[in-house]
Amino acid sequence: MKRSILHAVTILLAACAAVVATGCGGDDTPSTPQTAALRATPQSLDFTADSYSQTISVESSGGRWLVSSADGWCQTDVTSGSGNGTVNVSVSANPEQSERSTRLTLRMTGADDVVVTVRQSAPGEEGIVVEPDPWDGVKRADITYQLLIYSFADSDGDGMGDFRGIISKLDYLDRLGVSAIWLSPAHPAASYHGYDVKDYEALNPAYGTEEDFKALIDAAHEHDIKVYMDYVINHTSKEHPWFVEALSGEDNPYRGYYVLSNDPAADIAAGRIPMIATEGASGYDAGQWFAAVTSASAEPQKLRFTLRWSAAPTLTVDKVDDIENSGTPAGKYLYYGNPGKCAEFFEQEDGTLALSLEFSSPWGCLVRTSSTSWAAGTKYGAKSGADKLAWGEPLTLMSNSSTEPKDILLPGMESVMYHSHFWTDWFADLDYGSAEECEQSDAFKAVSASTHKWIDMGIDGLRLDGAKHVYHNAASNENPLFWNKFYNDVNEYFRRTHSDDIYMVGEVYSDYNEVAPYYFGLPSLFEFSYWYRLEWALNNATGCHFAKDILSYRELYATVRADYIEATKLTNHDESRARSLLGGSIERAKTAGAVLLTSCGSPYVYYGEELGYVGRKDNGDEYVRPPMKWGDASTTTFIDKIYAGMDQIGDVAAQSADEESILNVYRTFSQLRNTYPALATGEMTLHPTYNSDNTRYKQIAAWYRTEGAQRMLVLHNFSNAPTTLTLDDDIEKAVAVLGSVSSKLSDSTTTLRLGGYSSAVFMLK
Repeated sequence: MKRSILHAVTILLAACAAVVATGCGGDDTPSTPQTAALRATPQSLDFTADSYSQTISVESSGGRWLVSSADGWCQTDVTSGSGNGTVNVSVSANPEQSERSTRLTLRMTGADDVVVTVRQSAPGEEGIVVEPDPWDGVKRADITYQLLIYSFADSDGDGMGDFRGIISKLDYLDRLGVSAIWLSPAHPAASYHGYDVKDYEALNPAYGTEEDFKALIDAAHEHDIKVYMDYVINHTSKEHPWFVEALSGEDNPYRGYYVLSNDPAADIAAGRIPMIATEGASGYDAGQWFAAVTSASAEPQKLRFTLRWSAAPTLTVDKVDDIENSGTPAGKYLYYGNPGKCAEFFEQEDGTLALSLEFSSPWGCLVRTSSTSWAAGTKYGAKSGADKLAWGEPLTLMSNSSTEPKDILLPGMESVMYHSHFWTDWFADLDYGSAEECEQSDAFKAVSASTHKWIDMGIDGLRLDGAKHVYHNAASNENPLFWNKFYNDVNEYFRRTHSDDIYMVGEVYSDYNEVAPYYFGLPSLFEFSYWYRLEWALNNATGCHFAKDILSYRELYATVRADYIEATKLTNHDESRARSLLGGSIERAKTAGAVLLTSCGSPYVYYGEELGYVGRKDNGDEYVRPPMKWGDASTTTFIDKIYAGMDQIGDVAAQSADEESILNVYRTFSQLRNTYPALATGEMTLHPTYNSDNTRYKQIAAWYRTEGAQRMLVLHNFSNAPTTLTLDDDIEKAVAVLGSVSSKLSDSTTTLRLGGYSSAVFMLK
């Protein structure tokens, strides 16, 4: 980085952010009732030794207010006003050798006086000399990098990211201090994102071969980078061979792999579906159940369909020896097959509509009045799932004018409902039986065994998708119990060839209090509350609560699992980008990265976050999953839904050359975390002065990190206003700064000037 960052200079001019007058713990409410209210924010102003101005916002519910100053070096642009307004406060350069201060008093009849304290530092404050220790090369920071295979790096020019592309970027990840990579699902899937697996023991051929995947694992290990696979085991794609076989008949061995029912509401109420049993009848959600056909209906048959069109149309089907069609095209269509296709009926002399064809459809058919539209009234089907065609007998149809009709089943077809927790018929939930005996289920054994291939190939861990959605009742102990058994079963196999335990991190997309019970089952869980708290703190210029809050989460986790691994993060592929949630501010995004890499936990970095990516998922998840911008031919083109403003983001090549880029902020603080054990794995404790009880410095987040004899002081300014702090800490040296920071030593104290959205990390004696 440029000297202005690594060797911070005197504080730069910054606009004063409005700060809530009560601070973090104070209360300026008058002790006696008043007839009018007068308020000014902020109630303290800090100035450098140079001359410049800041602004006070005045709120008044009464009449005219007056403002007075006791010293000539501090001037206001107005001496009075009424209602709401502003007061610009200017100071002249400080010629003294010490800090000076004064008070501005605002008065209004019927209201308490409001006092604003003005402080100005002495000249002679010096830029901090930053002297980090050299990194010994040990990756002790436990930084994991989340990447989407399809968007990360393309090795063969087809626009799709792949395994070889990742290999070509391992040096980049190495420089970023990464010790593990979390890959998006690599299995074959029906969706582009991979979260509906079609085969747990195969790889998506678009990403490369098994040899390519093995080469990636080996190359990553040479860089001291572990590889975590994304494993999706609460459901599969409905195209998975297990599901296809499960629908072939009740006696099929795969029938018990899935949550299937002919009458879900009754079966749930009777406790016959263990995956939903603890919620009883209240667990029935019709939107999570979808119809499937259970018969061997894929073989083509020569059939003749007869449609009698009236206010209550009927459809009849018969077997025929020959396919013959005659008459006038009738503008009515039989819709069938996979993929679906339309065949037009022909009008006959007796007024009926007829169609002969070689028919094959795994789900049955529908009648349509348009070959291009699904608008209300254009689709006709069965009245219920129990209604189906019988040879030579008419079936009355209903339209989609008011109620959605069911698929028309042919003779021999049976319908069964299958469950999908995510409200999509693309997914089919696996059935593991009761949580107490889940390890005995065939689905559990098959999924667990599927990990053996990848463990043998060399992977180091698993990221477990939707960890609270295996059993329907996320608040029960069923999911934690299931994951405990799954972890132990997979780990037992892992330990046959490894001296340590396998790493598993679970996605429990909830607040910290709902996450905590899942530590019974898994060693690591994503900390969503960490980001929720940091996002709020930065957007509200309030850092004083941050350390206390996240330490309280850890206290709760420790009651469940002593060796918990808190996977801290900003955002991921299911959330809007962190920078966009921070108002698009690059300064806030830099501070967020610095906070992530200096606080407790095991941090995850979502690809592009280190480049300051923007994006909101309002119009689709693709807008937060764009190509990684390399500035060379490896940049992918597979995702083409690009969020507005992404064209302004510098690529890796450009940001590498810019010492003040957000990429170089991430590189600096990741190396710092890797260098110092205290920052990597040390205990995090509150600062005695700058904490949640502080009434004056609410914008400051401060804490210590301690490992053995090594002790570090971390300070972050969560606002855009410069702030002067007095530190009693016995500082040895500064090891990193972000933004504009300067200091002045005096006896046993240090006066520290933190510019807006700036940070400083010190080693203590």
